[in-house]
Amino acid sequence: MSVPPGPASRSPVLYVDDEPDNLELFRLHFEEDFEVRTATNGPEALVLIERERIGLILTDERMPGMSGIELLSQVVSRWPETVRVIVSAYNDADRLLAAINRGHAHEYIVKPWDAKELRGCVERGLAMVESRRRLTSRAELAEVLEQDAREERDAGNIIGASGGLQATLQQARRAAQSDATVLIHGETGTGKELIARFIHEESRRATGPFVRVNCAALAEGVLESELFGHEQGAFTGAVKTRRGRFELAHGGTIFLDEIGDISPRLQVSLLRVLQEREFERVGGNQTLRVNVRVIAATHRNLAQLSTEGRFREDLYYRLNVLPLTVPALRQRPQDLEALVTHFIAKHGGPYRHVRVGPGVVEALARYRWPGNVRELENLVQRALVQAQGEELLLDDFCLTLSPVAPALATNREPTPGPEPLPGTVREEVRRSEMEQLRELLVQHGGNCSSAARALGIPRTTLISRAKKHGLL
Repeated sequence: MSVPPGPASRSPVLYVDDEPDNLELFRLHFEEDFEVRTATNGPEALVLIERERIGLILTDERMPGMSGIELLSQVVSRWPETVRVIVSAYNDADRLLAAINRGHAHEYIVKPWDAKELRGCVERGLAMVESRRRLTSRAELAEVLEQDAREERDAGNIIGASGGLQATLQQARRAAQSDATVLIHGETGTGKELIARFIHEESRRATGPFVRVNCAALAEGVLESELFGHEQGAFTGAVKTRRGRFELAHGGTIFLDEIGDISPRLQVSLLRVLQEREFERVGGNQTLRVNVRVIAATHRNLAQLSTEGRFREDLYYRLNVLPLTVPALRQRPQDLEALVTHFIAKHGGPYRHVRVGPGVVEALARYRWPGNVRELENLVQRALVQAQGEELLLDDFCLTLSPVAPALATNREPTPGPEPLPGTVREEVRRSEMEQLRELLVQHGGNCSSAARALGIPRTTLISRAKKHGLL
């Protein structure tokens, strides 16, 4: 199976924004990994697309002259194969969702954007472009477009709904019938955000916005502005008034991910919002009221943290009105086969019909999955890169499993019991991994970021493994 193309062969990504600082920030984050183009307004973007085949366009919504939605309406009529994303810092959720429903855009990202979230959006868009370009006939294109539509319609179906997640989803459905605050417990990578989205979509607020905030990813001052917004001049760099995520979520749901990581000072501010549904922007005096449903999630034991004095007890009780727990992947092995099949279809592209070899699922069930479903998804992506035939064998998974359970050593000559791998097998695995890494680096022109992305692992991990084998 071939390795996905590197950035040199990828379609260019165009970012349109009337603020030069935003364009420069985008280039700093993504220029190394993507073919980046920028434009400061709609007409300039149209000229650029006319001249060069753009795979994905991201555009600010509010710009002088031609708005982002107006720009995308022209793009969809002239270059319908281009993936389209709106980037907006304003409370325009209804307009943006309407643009998506009309087919003018595939997604929208709220400013100030999170680099990881935006990278995922770009990756999904470029994967769609590359998949479509492999097709040569109108009939095949129509089939893929219909498949994309089916996958989008099925996006709300959570894998495990009839298996290990059944009890959790039953609780989530009941929680959706009220506006009470929900606290979702679960290890990292179990899919807490999926459950939060499920609750939102099953509730009477489903037509309103679903706004996510990762509380662990932002420093205290940044998070405060992100949650509550700020007034012009509130601090250095606050050149204009900006609405916060609570305002953006008005009429819908706000999802506070990793709530256990917020500072004591912000805990006080958040407690007030939960009690009164009111707040002031940073640097402002006007009290704002919002109608939002709050869903929070954490991998921490908040009850223990409150006992230790590290999390406000009154805030914990305000959050823990309707508690839900998402089980770890190792606690629901019956879902493994469905999840692997789902990720093959999601990431396989032209190889989406690859089969899972005999004994693979049974062996994977004996692994503890410290990274849960997120780790499994990354592992399936790696296996698709490494597979040589029409089946994914256990060897395709084992090369990058860490720690490797002895039973996962090979599906051709399984090692019984807890005995360590024989030295010859260990050497074979080491040599195979080295060859895979060498081939991957060659195909990606030595670009470690691109190679790491193809494997679904952090760049630092790939560099460490490559240095271990003397490749760097």
